[in-house]
Amino acid sequence: MGLGLKTAAYDTVRRLAFSPAVHMANRWKVLNKLGWTNIGKSYIRDGCLFIGYDITMSNVYLNRQVFIDASAPVRIGQNVQIGPRASIITSTHDIGGRRGRGGTSKTKPVTIGDGCWIGAGAMILPGTTIAEGCVIAAGAVVTKDTDPDGLYAGVPAQRIRDLS
Repeated sequence: MGLGLKTAAYDTVRRLAFSPAVHMANRWKVLNKLGWTNIGKSYIRDGCLFIGYDITMSNVYLNRQVFIDASAPVRIGQNVQIGPRASIITSTHDIGGRRGRGGTSKTKPVTIGDGCWIGAGAMILPGTTIAEGCVIAAGAVVTKDTDPDGLYAGVPAQRIRDLS
């Protein structure tokens, strides 16, 4: 745990780090001191929530309230922009029996290639790779890997056109 802080103090500092009190251009510096050492010089707006530490990114823009579940590795390429309230999820469950459908937990990594734009409220589900140069439309739910340079929209996300 970064800074050697006890859990309650650490949580307080973490909340402060994601608050409007810290300018987005400097947030990565505070987070590095808390143990997130692979987030590079990124612009991270207030209200974001990171769960876990296995996040790698640099020169990325995260808008307000982006949620990243890094229970498994999350790799975000260069020059990626992620819209408000988008989610990157790495944990899921097997379908359990009749008495408890949320079965055994499992995690799968997520990768987002260079130059992508993830729209507001989009959801990237466990085990997916967004290829470089893609746009994921607002509200889309990515359930499988994408091919490079495409616009993906819908639930589940489908390629709706090629991008030059």
